[in-house]
Amino acid sequence: MFIIQATLYYLPLLSTVIAVVLSEQQSPIIIVNTWPFSNATDAGWNVLSPSNSTLFGSSIDAVVAACTNAEDDPNIESVGYGCSPDENGHTLLDAMVMDGKTMEVGAVASMPDIRQASQVARDVLLSTKHTLLVGPLAAEFAKSRGYKPTSLDTSKSHNLWIKWQKNNCQPNFRKSADWVPDPVTSCGPYRTNVSDINSPKLKDQRIKKLDINNHDTIGVIALDAYGSMAVGTSTSGSTYKIPGRVGDSPIPGAGGYVVDNVCIFSIFI
Repeated sequence: MFIIQATLYYLPLLSTVIAVVLSEQQSPIIIVNTWPFSNATDAGWNVLSPSNSTLFGSSIDAVVAACTNAEDDPNIESVGYGCSPDENGHTLLDAMVMDGKTMEVGAVASMPDIRQASQVARDVLLSTKHTLLVGPLAAEFAKSRGYKPTSLDTSKSHNLWIKWQKNNCQPNFRKSADWVPDPVTSCGPYRTNVSDINSPKLKDQRIKKLDINNHDTIGVIALDAYGSMAVGTSTSGSTYKIPGRVGDSPIPGAGGYVVDNVCIFSIFI
């Protein structure tokens, strides 16, 4: 048995990977995530290759375990509860799970009050004929599956939101020419700028440098001992986003995509 554990360096980003080749007759076991969240990688690895069992777990359960670990970790400020408040000061979650063997997808987006977003996405995949559930009704679905509602807001996220308001709601995701008051200098509530509705866009949003503190997604891929691959993503989305916004993470082909010999995921928003 050959074991590899490493940190991958690419572009400005870091990734963690664990791989094991069990034998020539059996598929290697691999798990990779987009950022150096080693606890999340370990959680997924423990599903793929449990130390106290001869049974190997599935790639779907492995990516969900890794994403769940990140969702539960208060030190990760881009995934899970207590971070990335929207314009109204609330945290909402997006997540997706895709099965490389069947190419079926389960996802939730803009979901309030349920912390286990990736687990709910797995339930959408395995227990429904749908692909994506959105908003408060996604949370209602989760409650019907036995998940307990818990606020995703914390004192930390509330303080972030208050600080943002004191800074005239900067930065935000509204284009200057289309709104009154001007979102470049003021907080809302905003209304349509009728006089300039057909004018050219005057200002573009500044793009921040992408790093571990302002990316928005954990993406995890896994290959299990049975040769099946899966991808999972989870995010609390862009901080100070317009309420109702859904990012790329829960969208198949944008946040992640997998067939049993190819897997990709997004690291952006």
